[in-house]
Amino acid sequence: MLPPPPRRILCLGGAAVDRTYRVRDAVRLGTSNPAEAGVSHGGVARNVAETLARLGTPVAFAGVVGADAAGAEIVEALAARGVDVSGVERTEGTRTAEYVAVLAPDGALHVGLAAMDGLAGLDAGFVARTTPARDAAGLVFAEANCAADALAALVDRARAAAWRLALDAVSVAKAARLPRDLAGVAVLFCARDEAEALVGASFPPGDLARALVDRGAAAVVVTLGADGLVHADPSGATHRPAPPAEVVDVTGAGDALIAGTLHRLVSGVPLDDALAAGQALARLTIARPGAVRADLSPALLAGAPTDGAPA
Repeated sequence: MLPPPPRRILCLGGAAVDRTYRVRDAVRLGTSNPAEAGVSHGGVARNVAETLARLGTPVAFAGVVGADAAGAEIVEALAARGVDVSGVERTEGTRTAEYVAVLAPDGALHVGLAAMDGLAGLDAGFVARTTPARDAAGLVFAEANCAADALAALVDRARAAAWRLALDAVSVAKAARLPRDLAGVAVLFCARDEAEALVGASFPPGDLARALVDRGAAAVVVTLGADGLVHADPSGATHRPAPPAEVVDVTGAGDALIAGTLHRLVSGVPLDDALAAGQALARLTIARPGAVRADLSPALLAGAPTDGAPA
């Protein structure tokens, strides 16, 4: 008997134009730096939605873009990938959000610039208008490009909903938008500095993850870059080392980790196994330019080694 098909995932949050500049030598301030340039589509929720579509997971994207050429291109490209974009709103008089990443010669992020005023429409009213799409989903992913009132509304509704809620803190500044009471959150993703901002203290990663579980989240994933990640639930915390990786561009590593994890979670696998897929996908993603790997497919992920074993 074949397993049931995966339930649809709704990705709710940011879409942006990504501009990447990789300098050829160490950055020197106050002068021009020779660099290689690239332009692509980004935004955390948009990246996760495109990645899920490339992996064959039924997915919808709900977000806001400007009524400009960049916004139209983002929506058309997602639709061409098979993403349901009926929940995207185009706002007159608003410029589509933009993210600029300046990368060091080794591909590590030197500085990121986020012009995200175009995402101001991701508020509680917007969340209310996504109700039909949420009710049709098995899992809802939202990220902290959404306003604080939007995130609070989602967490509150998730407590009694049939769908599960996954959240991403996005950045230290935006992590402050997450509600203190995380009851209703199935899994929270955050980097170590974001977790420290949420907890209000600098603790070892396992203690940070457990502190956020104590605030109500069913599971917490604290990412540690090249050191892997820690995930915790009420039974305790576990460290997963990062598999060895060739680094070309780290821009989409966190989004790939989330997408690979959700891709497996919505199919019913345990979080630890889902995180193995997420780490494998992150490893594949940073080995190529761009936030979403252009040749990504279910077969590519299935053939990727998953040797970041729990410790």
